Order: sequence, then C-alpha cells, then structure tokens
Amino acid sequence: MTLEAVQNAALDGASAEAHAIQRAARNRAEQTVVEARADAAALLAERRTAAEALADLEERERLAQARGDARTTVLRAQRAVLNDATAAVRAAALQLIHEPRYERLNDALAAEARRRLAGNGPVQIVTAPNGGFVARAGSRELDYSLSAQVERHLDALGEELERLWR
Repeated sequence: MTLEAVQNAALDGASAEAHAIQRAARNRAEQTVVEARADAAALLAERRTAAEALADLEERERLAQARGDARTTVLRAQRAVLNDATAAVRAAALQLIHEPRYERLNDALAAEARRRLAGNGPVQIVTAPNGGFVARAGSRELDYSLSAQVERHLDALGEELERLWR
C-alpha cells in the first residue's frame, strides 16, 4: 500500500467520520428543536389554561362585587324610604297634639296607665316634652309619650314593612 493510498483511506475515514458527526449533530439539533417545540406548546397550553382560570376568577369576583354593590344600593334605598316614612309618621304624631280629640285620647291612656300600675302605689303622670306622658308608680314606669308610641307601632309593623321589599 502506498502512502497516497493510506492518505486517501485516512481522508475517506475522516470524511466519513465527519459526516457521521454532522448527521448526529443534525439529528441532535432536530431532536432538540422538536423537544423545544413540544415544551413550548405545553407551556403555552399551561399558560392559556392558567390565564383562562384567572379570567374566570376575575369575572366571578366582578360579578360578586356587582351583586354586593346592587344589594348595598337596594338596602340604602330601602333605608331611605324607611327613614322618610318614619320621619313622616313622627311629624304626623306631633300634629295630633293640635287635634281636638287629643285630650280625650290622652285621658283614656292615663286611665289605662293608672289601672295597669294600680298595685304599685300612687301613680304619677308626667307630661312628656313632645306630647303624651310617662306614668310612674313605685319602681314601674309606662311610657305613653308620642315618640315611644310611634316607635312601638313602627316596631310592630316590622314584618309588614319587610313585605314591601319583596
């Protein structure tokens, strides 16, 4: 075998080996690209799922907030109506003082108070500043002031007033 033949054989072997290394590197590069694409697709799918879940959560939170705001608005409106009605009832009750039947009604209520407190000693009737009176006997007291009577009647209407909102 001649030197040239040995050189050619070594060159052919080195060339074949270089081609094999190139093919292996290309295959590895292709495999790396395929894996990177698969990882990217999986990551994108994961991020898309997370973003959709976050958007759904934010939508539910906004809906809950809107419901809460609406409920607050309704309650505020109901409270305003109730406050206006209460103020109107109180004003109307104060006007009773000027009615001719007021004295008779007050006398009838005083007689009732005396009867209810009779077993507790002498009954004292004290005129309330804004109409009506307070009856006292011993340690017992009955409040027949106009403001107390209005409050009792409004409290008694509680369930009926609630039905207005349904």
